Amino acid sequence: MSSPPAESLVARADGLWPLVGRAALVAQARAALESGRIALVVLSGEAGVGKTRLASEVTEQLEREGWRGNRIVASASLSAVPLAALIPLMGATRHDIARIGTDTATLMAFAEELAAQRSVDGPLLVVVDDLPQLDALSVAVLAQLALGGAVTLLATARDGEPLPEPMVTLWTADRALRIPIAPLSVADVDQLLPVVLGNTVAHQTVVALHGASGGNPLFLRELVAHAQATCSLTEHHGSWVLQGTPGGSTALGELIASRLSGLAPAHLEVMQRLAVCQSVPLTHIVEPELRAALGELEQQQLVQLRSEAGRFIATIAHPQYAAAMQARVATLRRIDLLLDHAARAEASPERELDAVRIATWRLDAGAPGDAAFLGDAARLALLTEDFELVSRLATAAEQSGTVDTELLLIHADALTKLGRVDDALLALARARDLDDAAPLDQHRTARILTMTTTALITVSGRFDEALALLEGAPERLPDAARRLRQARARILVGLERPREALAELELITGGSSAAEQAELDLNSAVPFVALGRTDDALRTTERALAAARLHDSSIPLRVAYLMRAVTLAQACRLDEAKDFATDALREAIELDDELRGRQAEFTLAAVMLAMGRLETSARWLKDVIAGARARGPAGYEPLGRGVLARVRAQQGLIAEARQVLAGVPEAMIEDDSLLLLGWAWVEAVGGNAAAARERLELRTRQRMESGDLDFASILALDLARLGDAATAATLLESMLAEADSPVVRLRARTARAMASADLEGLAEVGAEWERHGYLLHAAESLALAADAARRDGRARDAAQFVGRARAIAERTEGASTAPLHFGTELEPLTAREREIATLAARGMASNDIAGRLFLSPRTVNNHLQSAYTKLGVRRRGELAGALGLSAGDQAFALADSTT
Repeated sequence: MSSPPAESLVARADGLWPLVGRAALVAQARAALESGRIALVVLSGEAGVGKTRLASEVTEQLEREGWRGNRIVASASLSAVPLAALIPLMGATRHDIARIGTDTATLMAFAEELAAQRSVDGPLLVVVDDLPQLDALSVAVLAQLALGGAVTLLATARDGEPLPEPMVTLWTADRALRIPIAPLSVADVDQLLPVVLGNTVAHQTVVALHGASGGNPLFLRELVAHAQATCSLTEHHGSWVLQGTPGGSTALGELIASRLSGLAPAHLEVMQRLAVCQSVPLTHIVEPELRAALGELEQQQLVQLRSEAGRFIATIAHPQYAAAMQARVATLRRIDLLLDHAARAEASPERELDAVRIATWRLDAGAPGDAAFLGDAARLALLTEDFELVSRLATAAEQSGTVDTELLLIHADALTKLGRVDDALLALARARDLDDAAPLDQHRTARILTMTTTALITVSGRFDEALALLEGAPERLPDAARRLRQARARILVGLERPREALAELELITGGSSAAEQAELDLNSAVPFVALGRTDDALRTTERALAAARLHDSSIPLRVAYLMRAVTLAQACRLDEAKDFATDALREAIELDDELRGRQAEFTLAAVMLAMGRLETSARWLKDVIAGARARGPAGYEPLGRGVLARVRAQQGLIAEARQVLAGVPEAMIEDDSLLLLGWAWVEAVGGNAAAARERLELRTRQRMESGDLDFASILALDLARLGDAATAATLLESMLAEADSPVVRLRARTARAMASADLEGLAEVGAEWERHGYLLHAAESLALAADAARRDGRARDAAQFVGRARAIAERTEGASTAPLHFGTELEPLTAREREIATLAARGMASNDIAGRLFLSPRTVNNHLQSAYTKLGVRRRGELAGALGLSAGDQAFALADSTT
C-alpha cells in the first residue's frame, strides 16, 4: 500500500480530530489557488465528509504564508437578505453595500479597492461555506470580483447540488476547479483512531466503524462518541475493541433526520421499506409511484441497486441512514412492512431465492413459522457464510420444538466461527446424544466427533481430551476414516507430534476427487511445515489454494490463505506471507469468522516478528488478546500473551513483559513451547539467563525428537541469541539431515558463525538475513561481526559493521537485544558528521555541501575526515555501506566515486 503525503497526527487543543487522508487534497487546492489562473476552487462531497474542515485547513495554511482569509457562511436565513453575507468582506470600506449589487460604478470601485489591498496586504481569499445557499446577488458580486482578480474564491458544496449560474461561468472561462472529497478509507481510519483514542485500536474494530460510518468523518466521530458513552468501545490490554454493532447517537440521528425530513410521501415509503427489510428485490416494488420514487432516490444517492443472482436488489446507500430511518418507523408499522414483503416474496416465482429473506423477515416480525422452514433457511444462510444469521435462524428453529441433528451441527459450526465455542460444544453434545439414540450413518457420527475435537482444541487447548475422543474411531467408523485421520493429524500437530501426524495421514487410502485431494493437501501442509519440509509444504498449499479459488470449492479461501502464509514465511518469502495473511484477515472480518480472524491476526504478528518489526507485531498481538477476550475464541489469549511478552522483552521493556506473561498460568507455559519461549526471553532479559537457556535446550531436544524441526530451530536460534551458541549450532546442524527449509539452514549457519565468532560468516548471514527481510537477525549478526572485527584489531571493518547494524536496527521498531547494545569502543558520529557524510555518500561534492549547510569547504572536509576515521573508511565510495544506506544510495555513491 502506498503511503499518502505526510500529515500531522497531533490531537488538537480545539477538540477537532486530526486531519488524515486529506494531504493530497490540501496540496491540490493550494496549488490551484496559488497558481494565479484559478479564480474558484469548489470542494464537493456528501454532508459530513469534511468539506468545511478541509477548507479551514487550506485557509489556515495560506494565511500563514501572507494571504488574507475572509470566511462567509451561507445559510437559508441570510439568503433572504441580499448581500448580507458579504458584510464581513466590507471591512473598513466606505462603500454602501446596498449599492454594490445594483450600481456598476460602485461595484467597480469596490473591486479596485480590494485589488489595491491585494497588492499591498497580500492575496484575498474569500471562503464560502455551502455556496449554493448564498443569495443570488452575493453570488453575482463574488463572481465579478473573482473574474476581475480582486479575490480568489474557495467554496464548499454538497454533492448533487447545482452551483449558481454566475459561478458556472467561471468554468466556461477555464478559471474554476472542482475537487471531490471522498470518504475516508479503512487505512485513514486506522491511522486516525489511535490518535483520537490514545492507544491502539483493533483492526476489526477499525473495519466495523469504517463500515458503519461509510468513511464519513462526522458520522465516525458520532459513532465513536456513542460507543464510548455506552461502553461498547472499551480498552482490553491496551487495545480498543468494539463489541456488538456500532450504533448512532441521538445527535447523529437528528442530523440525518434533518436531511430526510423533506422527503415526499412516496420517497418516505420506499426508504421505510428498505430500512425495515434491509434489502428488497426490485421485482417486489410493483407500485408505479414507488418505482418512480426509487429511481429518484437512487439519483440522490440515498438508495443503491446491486446485482445479485441475476436480479437487482435495492438497499439504503448508507448504513447510518438506514438506522436513522428504521428508528423512525413505529413498531406496528415495522411488523406490517416485514409481513407484507414476506408475503410478496412467497407469492413470487423467485420464492426459493428469497427463502432466507422470508425467514428473516418473519422472524423479525415475531411470526417465525415452522421449524422445518427455519432450518432450511439456516442451511441456506450457511452457504453465504452469514454465521450470525445462521445462529439466529437455528436458534429460532430449535425453539419451535423440533430439534434436528443436522441443524445442531450447522448451528455448532456457526457458533465456533463466531468464537462462541462453549455454546458450540453444548450443541454438539446434544447432537451426539441424538446420534447415539438414532444413528444415521458413519459419516454423520464422524462429523460430530471431528467438529467436537475442533471446538475442544480451540476453546482452551484441550488437545489430549480431543485426541482421546478419536481413539479407535477410524477403525470403528471405516467409511469415515479419511475425515477422522485428518482430524487426528491436526490434533497431533497441536500436541507437537508432527511425525505421528504425517504417519496418520499416510494411512489414508482411497478417495480421488479434487475436493478430497485439496482437503488432504491442506491438512498435510501443517506437518510438512513443522517437519521443515518446505518444498512439500509449498506444493501442497499451492494445490490447495488453487482448489479453494474454484467457485464450488468446499475449502474456505481464508483457510488456504492462512496455510499459504505460514508456508511462505518458512520459505523466507515474508512479504508474500504478509499479503496472504492480510487477505485471510480481510475475508474473516467480512464474514464475522472470529476463529479465522484470530488465526490471521496471530499469523500477521508472527510474520512481523520475523521481519523484526517489533511494534507492528505487538499491535497485532494486542488485537489477538483483545479479540480473544471480547469475542473469542478464548484459547488465543494466552498464545497472544506469550508472544507479546517475547516481543516486549526483545524491546527491553521487561516490566511490561512480566506483566503480560503474568496472565498465563504456569502449567500452560510448561505445556506449550510458544509460551515457554516467551517465558525464556523474559527470564533472560530479567537477569536469569542460565535458567532460560537450560529450559530452552531441553525443549529444543524434545521438539526435535517429536519431529517439529521448524519450531525446534526457532528455539535453538534463540538459545544462541541468549548465550549458548555452541549447543545451538550443534542442535541446528543435526536438523539439516531431515529439514530442507531455507530458514532452518540459515538459522544453523547463524548459530555456527556466532559460536565460532566467525567474522566473514557473521557478515554473510547478516547480509542474507537482510536480503530476506529479517531486520532484527540482520542487525544482530552484523553487530556481532563488528565485535569479531574489533577483537581481531580490524577497527575499520568494525566501524563499517557497526554503521550497517545501527542503520538496520533503527528499522526494527525498538529492538534492544544484547548484540544491539553497541559498545563504546567505537566513537559514534556527531549529528553534523553524519549529515555531511550522508550527503557525501550520495554524491554531493564538498563545495556543494558547504553551500547547502552554510559552512566553509575546509570545515566540511574536516568533518569528513573525522567521519572516515570513525567509520574506518578511506574514500567516499565506501561511505554508503558504512552508514547503512540503501542499495540505491550505495550504487549512486560507487558510480560517483569511479568518475
